[in-house]
Amino acid sequence: MGIVSLITIRYIRGSRVLGFLSIKSRLSFIVMAVGVSLLVVVLSIFNGFQKQVKESLWQGGPHITIENSYGGGSIYSYEAVIQHLKSDPKLAESIVSIEGNITSHGLIQSNNNFNPIMIRAVPIESVEKLLDNGLPNFPRILQYNRDEIQNINSKKLVVVGKEMSAIYGYSMGREITMAVPGGRFTVERGVEVNVQTFRLTGVFKTGYYNYDSKFVFLSLPQAQEFFKMKGAVNQIAIKVKSLDDLRQTKNRISSRLNEDNWNETIQNNSSFSVRTIAEEQENFLAALRLEKTIISIIVFLFIVLAALGMVATVHSLVRAKRKSIGTLKALGLTSNDILLIFTLNAMIVGILSSLVGGMSGIFIATKLEVIIHVISEIINFIGSVLNPTEWTPVELVPKDIYYFDHIPVDIDISFIFMVTTAATILSGLAGYFPARMAANLNPVDTIRND
Repeated sequence: MGIVSLITIRYIRGSRVLGFLSIKSRLSFIVMAVGVSLLVVVLSIFNGFQKQVKESLWQGGPHITIENSYGGGSIYSYEAVIQHLKSDPKLAESIVSIEGNITSHGLIQSNNNFNPIMIRAVPIESVEKLLDNGLPNFPRILQYNRDEIQNINSKKLVVVGKEMSAIYGYSMGREITMAVPGGRFTVERGVEVNVQTFRLTGVFKTGYYNYDSKFVFLSLPQAQEFFKMKGAVNQIAIKVKSLDDLRQTKNRISSRLNEDNWNETIQNNSSFSVRTIAEEQENFLAALRLEKTIISIIVFLFIVLAALGMVATVHSLVRAKRKSIGTLKALGLTSNDILLIFTLNAMIVGILSSLVGGMSGIFIATKLEVIIHVISEIINFIGSVLNPTEWTPVELVPKDIYYFDHIPVDIDISFIFMVTTAATILSGLAGYFPARMAANLNPVDTIRND
């Protein structure tokens, strides 16, 4: 085994002129290292992107919602439903909060037009919790009028998303007119519309554009008056501890709501439906998974390309060392030893390239924002020098388009280990077939021909 290792190292080193690795081995090493590094960087960004988008979704609204499909959709005995669900020990362990709210489509006036929005009202037990972002179903408030927001439960005050305030030019203290269905329907006039004016007292941000540009939040008592739903809600909102248990929690809630031995009055006047945020955003989340899979396959092809290059490298090495192989076999090395020498040659190059690629990928991913900023500065400097009058500064990752305060990166060490292991295995397989050819060479023929 010792002589096999020494010969393998000697073949890896190449000639004294070239130093470590031959030219072809270097090429395979570089291509595989770049492939591994690129895969680590790309998937770290995709993991970070998906993680940030999901966190924004989870923060923007309830994880599980219960609605009443009976009659007008109002839930008048929602407190009894909440107490019934809280009495289940298993649900109590998995639920962070459960409360009634009102969520409905509405219209908001901008100049002479009414634009569609979503209105959500939640109970605000404590203004201090609201300001400290301690309410589970209320998004993080960025800006607010401290004196005015104290009266959010008793006065007509609203909090809008950061993007909505930018789109419509709303400033703090602005009067905002909203319209919602009044609840009654007549043949002559159709659905009555209730129009009221509210005052903007705060701005929130979730990081998810659809929420921050479409949602208006207000307190539950004001919304019950606005929607003419005194003592009722149209949703029961639930936040869970672990998003991995959404389906199990939903099934448990459905079972509790369908039990025959609890308040029959509620059952006779309600037909509850339960859905999760994952079901509401199913298409969007599926698109994210598909996009990540496609990018992973494309980038992984770089590693496959490097493995094919490894086949050519080992095959070229075998052809160059035919005479040496014949001599070694004549001196007593077996075919298995020759097979092991050239397979190890490929695997060692694969291990080195995987380690270098993995470490460089981690470094680039952690410093990516700095690297992109430096590249942007260089491009802008060159552009301003070449064309100082007409040059427009370039931003490689525009925050107003991608809606990120920073480039999201989530490095998964277990995934990197899997990638480097796969690259090493591919290198070994790539080296096996030409090594097999070397092991089958006849020593007499190789010496005679060479």
